Amino acid sequence: MKKAMMYLLLALGITLVVMFIGGAMVGLIAGFIDGFSGNQIGTTTSMSVMVYAASISVILLCAILNWVFLKLGFAKYSLGRIPKQNSVRIKVVAGMILAMAGLAVLHCLMMDVLHDVEDDALIKESYAWMCQHPVFTILILVIVEATGNLVIYGAVLREILEWKHRPVIIIPVFAAIMGALSLIGGNPMLMLPAFMMAQVEGYMYEYSRSIIPIIIGDVAFWIVMLCLAGIPTQGWWFFVAAALAVPGVLLALNPMEPYKPID
Repeated sequence: MKKAMMYLLLALGITLVVMFIGGAMVGLIAGFIDGFSGNQIGTTTSMSVMVYAASISVILLCAILNWVFLKLGFAKYSLGRIPKQNSVRIKVVAGMILAMAGLAVLHCLMMDVLHDVEDDALIKESYAWMCQHPVFTILILVIVEATGNLVIYGAVLREILEWKHRPVIIIPVFAAIMGALSLIGGNPMLMLPAFMMAQVEGYMYEYSRSIIPIIIGDVAFWIVMLCLAGIPTQGWWFFVAAALAVPGVLLALNPMEPYKPID
């Protein structure tokens, strides 16, 4: 448990340092552009410049976290317990894609990022920019999700499960914490999809001891999110979410049942 806390604090410390330096650099670039244009600070810098500058900071952060955690052996990218049978691998990947796509639909049903954030122009403009530049956005999200999963699942959750292998207790508590963190977005309704996502990914890691299916699922989640952003939600979306998520979870986890760790 102490190691899990160490991993978490290490990642948090690196993130804060890089964010501070990166934020200062983004502010410097924005100020230079505005000053060069002869206008008041914060008036002329385009969203593209801000996003690209911030992306450099994010990539640097991910590179440092990957180097530290991989170099020191705290976590790794591997197939873990996933067997070599292609039939099992296809089912796991397809199941995670379906499950996370369904949860993305549920997330969009709970909150439309282009219409439900009218009071936060920056978030709305950022999501709009992401929808207009999907390829670049997905590439950045792949890097971010891979790094985040490496730290959260490959290091922290792995260490907790090795310390006390009680997944029926640990994973729901972990999911509840992730759900509570979603309150930072200001919408309590997002606790449900966040809790469900953490449950699915937590059990996927418990069964497979691999973050690769989780990364694939997260990428599918964001692709669906970007595709649905701005589309007026309908009540029947809930049934679409359930029709994707429930079979997806079963398809992903059932083939790994024989390979999961035993208490």
